[in-house]
Amino acid sequence: MDDTTKHIADGQIRGDLSNEERDILHEVGFDDPGSRAATGVLADHKMKIALSNDPGVEIMPLAAALRTYEFVQDLMFGLVDRDANAHISLVAEHMHDPLGHFIWVKPGAKVSLPVQSFSLLETPQARQFTHDITLIDEGAEVDMISGAAVPSSVHRGRHISIGETYMRAGASCKSVTIEHWGTDMEVYSYGYCHMGPGTRNDSTGIMMAPIAHHTSRSHTVLEADAKATSQAIVFAPEGTHRVIETETQLSAPGATSEDVARMVSAGGQIVNNALLIGGASGTNGFLGCDGLKLSDVGEIIAVPALRAIAEGAMLSHEASVGMIDSNKLTYLMAAGLDEDAARNLIIRGFLSLDDSAIPERLQDRVTAMIAQAKSGGM
Repeated sequence: MDDTTKHIADGQIRGDLSNEERDILHEVGFDDPGSRAATGVLADHKMKIALSNDPGVEIMPLAAALRTYEFVQDLMFGLVDRDANAHISLVAEHMHDPLGHFIWVKPGAKVSLPVQSFSLLETPQARQFTHDITLIDEGAEVDMISGAAVPSSVHRGRHISIGETYMRAGASCKSVTIEHWGTDMEVYSYGYCHMGPGTRNDSTGIMMAPIAHHTSRSHTVLEADAKATSQAIVFAPEGTHRVIETETQLSAPGATSEDVARMVSAGGQIVNNALLIGGASGTNGFLGCDGLKLSDVGEIIAVPALRAIAEGAMLSHEASVGMIDSNKLTYLMAAGLDEDAARNLIIRGFLSLDDSAIPERLQDRVTAMIAQAKSGGM
């Protein structure tokens, strides 16, 4: 433990971030820990901050949580087999000293400030394997902001992450996740969520920065009367290859879901495979895959799929890919906007960036990133 880090009660860590680290993290949603219910920051291969300001929230390194709470052992690899694929096996092999966050929102807690957690990869060509576990206990309510980033000096590296989220009966969560990796990096993200009876989960994922390859896979199971709403905002400039795979299982009556992906290619490739499974009568689900191409280079592949197992499962999907509407562009330019401003306004509207789920500062950042990528500035 270095001089800038000291341990405090209950496995928490109060550490100092450099100005550069703060600037990097601000790009993916970080705010001063004093304005958050809890904060976790992981840098390279250690936790720099694990601090809670709310008695209803515990946050600590996963390794400390395994020693502190016996039940955490049952949560770890509880939603995914450690041999599910080569990447997950690789993370499991490094779990002799687990690296990641454990976040516990306690039963009945109504958390008024957001909980934030972030990963930094600061060493060029480094390998980072993380495992995060989140438990939102019975009747708890929380907003969460998470993200991952690298400094501008890091172009290459490899990151593999596993996230397991457990929502107990009646729990509610609203979350935003933002990633900003290096241009030549390889990233593999695996997320698993189990939603108990009567739970509510509203999630937004923002994948904007250029990257050589990013595979993101998520698997969600909903029990009776659980409701999940998710949106992914995906941008691929030239040289970027993204694969997004989602599987949503409506496993009990009353479970409902809406999963929408909004994808923009400015020369990169986006592959979106989404599967919705109606496993019980009285379930209702929707998949939406909408793509916008800004040039003749690159491609968008959208494959929504439905699997109805039980009679009475109501499932639907729609998919579309197109270019910017020339009539809308002409109308905005006639109203006084130059072409770039008009295009950016159309893109912003397509991505639904007026959505209250996304902080205004991040909405502006997303628009700026698109403009920079189109001009070769990223």
